[in-house]
Amino acid sequence: MLLEELLRCQIQEWYPAFRRHTVPTAIIPLPAAFLRYLAGRPAYPGPDGPDEGDQGPLPFVLPTLTSGRAPFPPLQGHFPDPVSLLDRDNTDPLFGSGSGSDDEGGLLPPAFPELEAAVDDAIAGLGGAALPKLNWSAPKDAVFMAADGTVRCTCFAEVAMLLRASDCVAHDLVSARTSCQDFVRAKPVRRNATEGSRETANGAGVLSDPGENCSEGGAHGGGSDAREEDAEQESSDDDETWVDDGFQYYLALRKWYPGLRPESEFRCFVRGRKLVGVSQRDPSAYYPSLPGWSAEVQPKIEDFFEEFIEPQFGSENYTFDVYVRADGRVKLIDFNPWGGYTLPLLFTWEELEEEQRGEDELEFRVVMQQGAVRPGLMTAIPYDMLDWGDGSGWDVFLKKAGNELDRQMASLGVDS
Repeated sequence: MLLEELLRCQIQEWYPAFRRHTVPTAIIPLPAAFLRYLAGRPAYPGPDGPDEGDQGPLPFVLPTLTSGRAPFPPLQGHFPDPVSLLDRDNTDPLFGSGSGSDDEGGLLPPAFPELEAAVDDAIAGLGGAALPKLNWSAPKDAVFMAADGTVRCTCFAEVAMLLRASDCVAHDLVSARTSCQDFVRAKPVRRNATEGSRETANGAGVLSDPGENCSEGGAHGGGSDAREEDAEQESSDDDETWVDDGFQYYLALRKWYPGLRPESEFRCFVRGRKLVGVSQRDPSAYYPSLPGWSAEVQPKIEDFFEEFIEPQFGSENYTFDVYVRADGRVKLIDFNPWGGYTLPLLFTWEELEEEQRGEDELEFRVVMQQGAVRPGLMTAIPYDMLDWGDGSGWDVFLKKAGNELDRQMASLGVDS
C-alpha cells in the first residue's frame, strides 16, 4: 500500500467532495496534547520533555471537564453501601483522589477546555448524538466501554473515553502511515494544531453539513514496516516522535442515526478503477431477507459507483462502504485502502486480486444460510473478556477478587 492511497482515505480529504452523498459530519483538528493523552502519556509534559512516559502508560482516566456538565447520564440502578467491602483505595488514580491534588505524586487528569467546547458544540449541531472517528478509524472495538454497547456519543467525555480505549484509534496514530511501503519518517516538527484550533488541512474551519443520513464504518490502514536495521531504536523513535512529526490528526463527528439496519450496509472493492466485488458488511450474521434483496441492491450500487465514486476518487485500488436505504437510495459511509488491515469480509484478498476478476459479471456475496457466517471478524470486545480458561485474565481477576473479599470479611469477623 502506498502512502498517497492511505492519505486519500482520510475522512477530511474525501468528505468535502462527497458531502452530498454521505453522513453529515463535523471535522475538528486535534491538538498535540490530546494526542499524547490518547497515547497514555502526559498531555502537557514538563520543560525537560516527556520523561514521565518512561514509567509506562498513564492510568486510564477521563479528562477534567470544564463545562460543568456531568460526564455521563446518572445511573438509575442500585448503588452499593458507602462502606462497601470492595471499596477501593481512594488514592487510586483511576478513580481519582479525594483531595483533588497531586501532592502525593499522582497526576491530575488533563483538561482540554477549547477542544471540549468545540466537540460539545459540534455534537449539538448534529442533533445531540454523534459517532466519533479519527482520520481513518472509528473506535468500534471499544464499544464494550459504553453503557449502551454502541459508539453513540453525546458529549466530549464519551468521545474521549472511546478514543482512549480503542486499539483501532491507536493504530491510526502509531502504525497507519508507517505501514506504507513508501513511508519516509520526517524529522520531529511540532505542527499539530494547538489546543482548540479549528483549522483543517485545507485551512478551512470545522467541516459540517446539514445533509443526509447513514451509519458509519471503520477504516484501518495496513501493511508492515519493511525496515529492519536498528529496529529497536526505530521503535523507540516511533514512540517519541509520532505525535510531533508534523502530521495533523482530526476528530470527525458523524451524525448518529438510530435504527439503521446492519444488513443494509455493504463493502465494495475497486481494483484498477473497476468494481470487482461487493460483500455484506457484517459477515457474522445471517439475514433472511438479504439473499433475495441483493439482486435488487446490486444495480443500485453499480450505478452509484459509476456516477459518483469512480469519477471523483483518485486511487486505482481501494474499498468503500455504502448503506442502501429502504427507498433504494445509496449513501456513502467510508473509504478504506486496499489490502493491509482492511477486512475483505466474505472474500479473500487473493480472490479479489485474481487477474480475471472484474472482466465477468460483478460478484455480490452475502451469507446465504445460517451456518455460513464467518466468525472472528468482529473486534468489539477484548479477547481477555472472552477467555475464561485457567490462567486467563478473568481467571486471575476472579481469584484475586475472591481472595480480597475473604480477607476483608475475615477482618470484620464475618464467616465467608
